[in-house]
Amino acid sequence: MRQWTTPVDPQTKARDYGIESLTDPELLSLVIRNGTKEKNALDLACEVLAGREGFYALMEADKSELMAIEGIGEARACLLLAVAEISKRASRDKRKFSLPITCARDAADAVMQSLRYERREIVMLLILDVRMRITDQVLMSVGTAENAAFSTRELFSEALKRRASSVILVHNHPSGDPSPSEADIAVTRKTQEAGRLLDIPLLDHLIIGDLRFYSFRESGLITAKA
Repeated sequence: MRQWTTPVDPQTKARDYGIESLTDPELLSLVIRNGTKEKNALDLACEVLAGREGFYALMEADKSELMAIEGIGEARACLLLAVAEISKRASRDKRKFSLPITCARDAADAVMQSLRYERREIVMLLILDVRMRITDQVLMSVGTAENAAFSTRELFSEALKRRASSVILVHNHPSGDPSPSEADIAVTRKTQEAGRLLDIPLLDHLIIGDLRFYSFRESGLITAKA
């Protein structure tokens, strides 16, 4: 098994200068820990992160892609995906039970990191309490790269079960372009009307792109009395 070829191995560097001193590949190499006969852990980490900026590659990777890298087996691929998922959940949960949602940007920030990397359309429901805080995030549907279907009945069943005071509908566009389609507009109107009937207002429908989002409320397609 190959040893470190850098002047100072990442573990020693972290000990002497702090974990924040490590580069992205060095950080990831500490997770990978061991290399193979041909590559050390830092070599493998560089391959995992190759071709994209920083950890973006890991955040959008799937198991088969990781296992295509020589030296990354199923167990190690699952470990790397676990690291990516922990990062996504940490970003998502930071807003949970914290500051109230005061604008579309607040809600978008709560889900941006977990949805911007997805290659399939994901539909989520944000549950809000009377203080406008997100108390839960419910996965409603996982679709294809182009669309995802969900049931309005199931959506509000989840809202009622979780005692929602109001809800925000969220889905992503894997293309990175958050512009709404005609189908997006139609489903927003349907969901808004159902919320009015059940007295659980649909505060907004957000479409998440890559570091961009579209707000139906800010665009005037959801009214203030929703």
